[in-house]
Amino acid sequence: MKPSKKTAAPNEPSFEQAVERLEKIVADMENAELPLDDILKQYEEGTRLVRFCAQKLDEAEKKIELLQKKSDGSVTLKPFEPAAADDDDKEAKLF
Repeated sequence: MKPSKKTAAPNEPSFEQAVERLEKIVADMENAELPLDDILKQYEEGTRLVRFCAQKLDEAEKKIELLQKKSDGSVTLKPFEPAAADDDDKEAKLF
């Protein structure tokens, strides 16, 4: 039986769509001379998308389980334990 794929809420983009939109916003802001109002709107949208993507990554991280082989050859499931966050990671989570 094929596992069912969860779909995003009707108005919610997929993670991949959010990343694509973020990439477009960054490119637009880097390559164009936009009016200040447009830059601010894109910055606000980008900030929302960063939060959305961070939430999706946190949800995925919680679902990850590591397979760990015991000395007798059997395999057990162990909950994923992320490494300690660096100072850079802490700054990235501010958005």
